[in-house]
Amino acid sequence: MRIAVDAMGTDVAPDVEIEGAVAASLSSDTEVILVGDEAQITEKLNAFPKRGAVSIVNASQAIRMNEQPVFAIRKKRDASLMVALRLVKEGRADAMVSAGNTGAVMVGARTVLGPIRGVARSAISQTLPTAKGRVVLLDLGANVDCTTRQLCEFAEMGIAYSQYALGVENPRVGLLNIGEEGEKGSQVAKEVHQALSAAPHINFIGNVEPKAMYQGNADVVVCDGFVGNIILKTSEAVAGLMAKLMREKLESSSMSKIGAVLARKSLMALKQTIDPNEYPGAPLLGINGIVIVLHGSSTPRGIENAIIGARTAFENRLNDHILENIERMRGSAATIWGRPI
Repeated sequence: MRIAVDAMGTDVAPDVEIEGAVAASLSSDTEVILVGDEAQITEKLNAFPKRGAVSIVNASQAIRMNEQPVFAIRKKRDASLMVALRLVKEGRADAMVSAGNTGAVMVGARTVLGPIRGVARSAISQTLPTAKGRVVLLDLGANVDCTTRQLCEFAEMGIAYSQYALGVENPRVGLLNIGEEGEKGSQVAKEVHQALSAAPHINFIGNVEPKAMYQGNADVVVCDGFVGNIILKTSEAVAGLMAKLMREKLESSSMSKIGAVLARKSLMALKQTIDPNEYPGAPLLGINGIVIVLHGSSTPRGIENAIIGARTAFENRLNDHILENIERMRGSAATIWGRPI
């Protein structure tokens, strides 16, 4: 199993990528290919006496966070991101992980690897914590405006990821909406509700509001990229605010500091639950290859989990199952409206 890692992606590249790659290789017996400035990576990698099966492929360029995605991938053909994607395309790597420019990852993946047959649009998904476990939310920004067909495809892709990458049996699917009633929302939302309700192979529970999502009432929640991105960024902001307020209160007096020491184990467990670095990254679903996207501020632990998550997705033939689900949805849709969605 070989996972290519864009080693020049994070805010402090390549240090984070190298440490995460070494940890993943040692903990999971995975071969990791670090793609980037070979001289720089080699120097830093030599600091690890034990490094597992980590190798290096040179790339003379890197795409920065502030670069325009389409222009960057056209101009920088030897960027670490593009070289890593070509390793997957050529069969020299089984999956790819990047914490670089998200837009460039999306454009590059669609350009180099192409979409899975029958998929109209790829989608970014993310595993989020809930009161009962975790939920897969998609799309998170790849598609601002979505058609009925695209949202139904997102549901199928989310089901496959939840089942074959996260191990959830018969995932419950919800449509993010402003109310639980089937007639709520836009015309597209109503059509999606109808399509998913009529699909016998989908465990559709109906519309869900954000509160129900975080209560753990669904395993997969579908929305357009605009709404999904707002939900994600709002959740991150609220989590950051709560952590700040909690820290201030726990440091406000001698008694509260003693309480913090006594509650340290529980507080660390809470931090681990809500820390995005403890989850397997954000898979770009619908692409003809396993591609995992990470935030530029990811830690070595985040890189390690993304590598292991990519390995699990590949070993469980995630994309084969996405293709199967898409074909089943098309058959169901034809019986609803007499036309493909």
